[in-house]
Amino acid sequence: MKKHLFLTVVLFVSLTTLAQDNSKWKLVYHNDKDGKTVDGKIENLIEAVRLGEQIRIYWSSQRKSDATKKVEHFADAKFLTILSDTIVFAQIDPIIGQTPNFDSQTIQLKENLEWSLIASSNGKSDNMMRNVVTGEILGHGIGAFAIKWYIRK
Repeated sequence: MKKHLFLTVVLFVSLTTLAQDNSKWKLVYHNDKDGKTVDGKIENLIEAVRLGEQIRIYWSSQRKSDATKKVEHFADAKFLTILSDTIVFAQIDPIIGQTPNFDSQTIQLKENLEWSLIASSNGKSDNMMRNVVTGEILGHGIGAFAIKWYIRK
């Protein structure tokens, strides 16, 4: 009984802390896929980067033929770059590739595939897929991404 109660309390405290932690993020800048400002000021994002603030990014995509088929992603920026005092780039940790299946409402991991992203406030984000076994680059290019940039409050 004591063990069960202890685990319940730890789980409750952990979930409460996680919920409070997620409320500590504030949208500081949002650019569209063409790099145009949707919300906030790029100067505020640049200042946050220079001050060493934690940055989290958000992007999404949807099917052109069916807007209900949509995926949304959040990732912490691991390496930040300011180019010419005007553009911010955020590199995320590589992830195991994944493919959503909207019919079965699942996401499946792609074996031996790693995906990397450098998000950009000018809309020109670089992404790359690599076979982790052979090292072969399977896809690499600039894509147009709208990015929301959050800082930890």
